[in-house]
Amino acid sequence: MAPRRFRSLASRLVVVGVVQLVLLAATAIGIFYAEGPHEPGHPEEHLDGVLVRRIEGLVDQPAELQAELDALADKRIEVSLYDDKRQLIASNVEPPLSIPTRRHGPGRGPPPPEGDRPPPPAPDGPPGPPPGPPGDDDAHRGPPPGGRDGHRGPPPEGFGPRGDHAMTVPFSVHGERGYFVARGVHGKPPGLTGPVLVVVCGLVILVFGALVTARWIVRPIDRLSRTARALGAGDLQARSRLDRSDEIGELGHRFDEMAGRIEGLLVSEKELLANVAHELRTPLTRIGVALDLAAEGDAEAARASLSEIAVDVSELETIVDDILTAMRFEVASGKGPTAQLPLRRSHVPAGSIAEAAADRMRGRHPQRPLEVAIASDLPIVHADPMLLRRVLDNLLENAHKYTPDGSSAIELAAIRDGDRVRYEVRDKGLGISADDLPRVFTAFFRGERSRSRETGGVGLGLTLARRITEAHGGTIGATSQVGVGTQMRVTIPGAEGDA
Repeated sequence: MAPRRFRSLASRLVVVGVVQLVLLAATAIGIFYAEGPHEPGHPEEHLDGVLVRRIEGLVDQPAELQAELDALADKRIEVSLYDDKRQLIASNVEPPLSIPTRRHGPGRGPPPPEGDRPPPPAPDGPPGPPPGPPGDDDAHRGPPPGGRDGHRGPPPEGFGPRGDHAMTVPFSVHGERGYFVARGVHGKPPGLTGPVLVVVCGLVILVFGALVTARWIVRPIDRLSRTARALGAGDLQARSRLDRSDEIGELGHRFDEMAGRIEGLLVSEKELLANVAHELRTPLTRIGVALDLAAEGDAEAARASLSEIAVDVSELETIVDDILTAMRFEVASGKGPTAQLPLRRSHVPAGSIAEAAADRMRGRHPQRPLEVAIASDLPIVHADPMLLRRVLDNLLENAHKYTPDGSSAIELAAIRDGDRVRYEVRDKGLGISADDLPRVFTAFFRGERSRSRETGGVGLGLTLARRITEAHGGTIGATSQVGVGTQMRVTIPGAEGDA
């Protein structure tokens, strides 16, 4: 049952919804990652000695120096360069970073020497960056870098290398001490672009999923509708042929099976008309010939044909009776499971029914060898003896028709099977093909039409046998092999087992 639920239409719709949700979540995460705030850059991970020396060599090349600083800006690192006079050389941020200075106080070391403080700006020269006012944030204060060897030293006390705190790196400008101030910063905060993109992408995903789902459901329904119209217009070959494993596919399969049954019924009805016309024409023709002879005054010839007329009339009565009985069974079965053809039941020995059927077979076909085996311990059956004997008559008649070798014996056996009785009719005739065997009890079905035209019948005998057997609470079945023969089995409950 679990695989069936997974293949159901509801399960697949749930899968589509989950896929849409996953796509929407992945899209939102991707947009947030691309547009959302980033962690601050880490100067200590990028400002190694090689980079610093490269920047020192670019001091006299403003364009190349600015390109190098812009590359650091892409890594979320702000940098400002000052010479030994604390004059700004280059910066990738506006306003430039101030040279960190350390507050004087316990645990912070002595104040920076006078030589390290920025001189007042010259009247005609460009002003240098003013020192931070007292109480300024530590992001703009700290001691000047120690050492002039051009190598990176530890960050100043009180200023960590990460976050928004600034740090200085040893830097040389034309052999003089310079100031290389760096600070990691966060990325730009997200604006309205990210949420708008999430909404737009979500709508696209939902609309696309809805269109795919609608097309996936509507297309097979449209095919079923077109097939129904074609079938209603008379195209009996119309089929949906839906190759799906969900409820819609099951509906398509059932629709095709229904169309096949309708086609079979209509074809069977046409065959019935053809068979009835064929069966009625022969005896009616013989009767007409006999009447013509009588009209001509040939009394002897007319008297000689009376026996043939009697046989023809009996054959006509049998054909008409088969058709009427089949129609009564059809009407009874159409009224519900409890409606059945009225049976004239009585308690009769099961063996007597087999003996009566054997006697009728010998009377109709005295030249056919018939072997009868009736068990002595057969139970009493509560049945309509006339209809039950008619079942055996039909089976014996079919065995005779489809056994061309007139010297080949037909076997009739009545066997006790628990509290039931089983009748068996066996022949060594033509047999029934594996394709036709499941359909031999279908109304108006006649296997191998060429043989059927020779043997006669309208294809109702086995159908009536099945209906009569089932009306008695029994079962009927067949096994056959082409060229070997056929065995028919009828099982009827005994009177003590009858409900």
